[in-house]
Amino acid sequence: MDLLSKGKYETIKGAEVVWQLPAAGAKGAKGVVFLAHGCNHGAVDFWPKSDACPQCTGLPEEMNITLHVLSRGYAAVAVSSADRRMSRCWQNMWGSRDEILASASEEADFTRVEGVLQTLMGREGLEAAPLFAFGASSGGGFVLGLPPVMPGVFSGVASQIMGGAPKHFEAYERARETDSVVSHWPPTALVHMPRDGHIGVLVELNLKEMAALKIPHLEIRITPQPLTPLYMAQRCAPEVDEATSKAIYEALKAADYLDADGFLRHNPRLAPDWRLILQRANVPGVTSGKLRLEPDLSPVSEELNHLYGAHEISSESTTDLLDWWEQSLAAIPADSRAAGIKGEVVETVRR
Repeated sequence: MDLLSKGKYETIKGAEVVWQLPAAGAKGAKGVVFLAHGCNHGAVDFWPKSDACPQCTGLPEEMNITLHVLSRGYAAVAVSSADRRMSRCWQNMWGSRDEILASASEEADFTRVEGVLQTLMGREGLEAAPLFAFGASSGGGFVLGLPPVMPGVFSGVASQIMGGAPKHFEAYERARETDSVVSHWPPTALVHMPRDGHIGVLVELNLKEMAALKIPHLEIRITPQPLTPLYMAQRCAPEVDEATSKAIYEALKAADYLDADGFLRHNPRLAPDWRLILQRANVPGVTSGKLRLEPDLSPVSEELNHLYGAHEISSESTTDLLDWWEQSLAAIPADSRAAGIKGEVVETVRR
């Protein structure tokens, strides 16, 4: 966790940003990974609270993603959506490229993100670095909408627990023909949870579409996992220690919230009485308020959602994702690779 203590919080072009260079610094960075949160979340979830980022709230899956990114030698850049008062979701990127471009303004999310990345990467000497985009849920839909309005910028995209609109990739190919955009759609990974049936339908359509268009693609499935006595300590330390982790396990087991193999019987989003179960069992930190239990702010809540495997951000696939991005980039001839944040200069696209 010490590696994450250097996350820097700042406001760039009106957007909330948290970022960090890898240990090798800008010159040694393999590339840059842009991180897009889900609804009701923000950039501050990807780093723990520290002197460099006192605003950070640090949630386990987000922080583990950042840790993997930095450990592999990439710079990590998280940006918060413009909406900080209501749903905190990203702008809807479903629609034609022209429709999305028509929404360009200082408040449009894609405009803000583009400005942040241009400013930060230019300032830190990362303009030529390969740029990748990862997003979860609303953030996943957002990153799938970036290549049409930022062509030639991204070397890889990953959408987690969200699919793109049907015919989304075909529309990009048509735009390449009509607007002389030469950049191909970047290698794209779709990470989803089979229990999330509606998203699964979109993912299946997207995969078939990308296969037909010969777009490099990867499907990763995140399946349900059992709760073990030490799971919460392993995922949520230091907020959850071993004694608390064991107490959480025993309380849920005694309440029949778990089956014989430790799998959750209920979707914790739809059966939130697990909080009451922990309170009645006097789990350490619950009654005192030391242990965060609020939706979208609680490490325990996030991990229970993750274990159930219906709709939650997950760090499980980060290593596989980074491996695949690197393999995909290596397979593309140097003169055909994305240009990084400078992207492709196309008058109808680069406002």
